[in-house]
Amino acid sequence: MQVEENKIVTLSYELREHDAAGPLLEVMDIAYPFIFFYKSNYILDTFQEKLRGLAAGDPFAFTLSCEEAYGPRQMADIVDIPIERFVIDEEMGDSIQEVGQYVAITDDQGIKHHGKVVEKTITHLKVDLNHAMAGKTLHFKGRVLQVRKASADEMVQQRYIMPDGIRF
Repeated sequence: MQVEENKIVTLSYELREHDAAGPLLEVMDIAYPFIFFYKSNYILDTFQEKLRGLAAGDPFAFTLSCEEAYGPRQMADIVDIPIERFVIDEEMGDSIQEVGQYVAITDDQGIKHHGKVVEKTITHLKVDLNHAMAGKTLHFKGRVLQVRKASADEMVQQRYIMPDGIRF
């Protein structure tokens, strides 16, 4: 069976920055494979298209440019947020997120965003809302472990559902 629409695809891979010799960013191995619904709206189209037509057992290796992946880093996505938006009571004032930690924020339209704290002052947190992989060329090398037809529930939800049936 080949990777195509309405299939559940299981992969193992190594993700490196730049090329095959670049720094290792992520490993999805046989013990913890990457399983997804093909053609998911939650996964890069360019990543999925590189896998189209492959079958179980097939190896793959490809590079996605920054533009094909998560795009360049945007300075407009680094924002200053008043620290009082994170304080619920006075005791929390000293426990506000530190530089390097991640926060979830909700904008004026009620949309939730996740970002990394890059600077902390007494009055503000500077939060980088760029995707962690923005600005990076990504090199994937791996193997297709399994391809199967999606179940009716998976097709309706357009996502992989674990075998125990738990839905999130």
